[in-house]
Amino acid sequence: MHRYKVVVSFVGDNYVGWQSQNNGLGIQSVIEKVISNICNEPIKIVSSGRTDAKVNSKGLTFHFDTLKKMENQRWKSAINGYLPEDIYVNSVEEVSKLFHARYSVLYKVYEYKINMGEYDVFNKNHILNYGYLLNVDDMIEASKSFIGFHDFTSFCVNPISLYPNQKREIYNIDFKIENNVLCITFKGKGFLRYMVRMIVATLIEVGKGTLNSDDVLKLLEAKNKEVVKKNVSGNGLTLKKVEYFRIIYLDDNILIRSVHEEDKRLLNGEVDLLNLYGICNRNCEEFIGFLRYVDGKLINLNNLEIINNDIVYEAINNIENILF
Repeated sequence: MHRYKVVVSFVGDNYVGWQSQNNGLGIQSVIEKVISNICNEPIKIVSSGRTDAKVNSKGLTFHFDTLKKMENQRWKSAINGYLPEDIYVNSVEEVSKLFHARYSVLYKVYEYKINMGEYDVFNKNHILNYGYLLNVDDMIEASKSFIGFHDFTSFCVNPISLYPNQKREIYNIDFKIENNVLCITFKGKGFLRYMVRMIVATLIEVGKGTLNSDDVLKLLEAKNKEVVKKNVSGNGLTLKKVEYFRIIYLDDNILIRSVHEEDKRLLNGEVDLLNLYGICNRNCEEFIGFLRYVDGKLINLNNLEIINNDIVYEAINNIENILF
């Protein structure tokens, strides 16, 4: 069995989102049908996450498993040969079975574009045609409240009954203006449904002068589904990039992975990232311990009993083959 990692671009205007719904076609279904036909077997793809109706992508990532073996470039050409013009595979790469498009995500980058000038008919599928100048300095100041690890209950539509943990981490929010187009870029570990779009809608209110930085902080701290009502169109939102950590070992209970600058909040006092690998519970991002690779040996920095089993040690003993 072979596993392939795929990065895909699409314009979301003609779809109900990544997943098919009762009211329309999803992008995932289109791609799965194409790959299934090429492989001559049913194929299910696992994505880095979902996108909503009209949201675009330049970097959504998914993986699939198949018995069929082809070179990466042949896969790319074969899949693109059958896809519609608004979906395009950027790259295909055969990867280790340890790679997982959802569980291996280090961070995602989303971009929201707001046209503050004349209506732009040519870019209407990936821009919000707002038509008025905004006070961007005030928006930048207000955006600081969202940076860091917060409970975003007020800024998403995920029901608490199904998603009790609505805490997420935003690493940074950048603003750039070019030809009256304001581009707001969000980099974070993960995003809840409508989270970016509700934040942007709130920042627009700040840019208009109807809200200020203190108001935004109060909305965030309210942790209440009723306090934020506005949501901007999906057309202006594009998933730009999904970046991954490298998994060294994975089973039903634990995960051992590479550690990065973006993991600083989780490091439990560890500051030297050189040759550092983190141990996590399988379904929890928090580190429970660390390993360091020194002079060809792995040092268990926390002496965790959880990794004292034959399967994990076999992976650790073969780590040179895994890492290099």
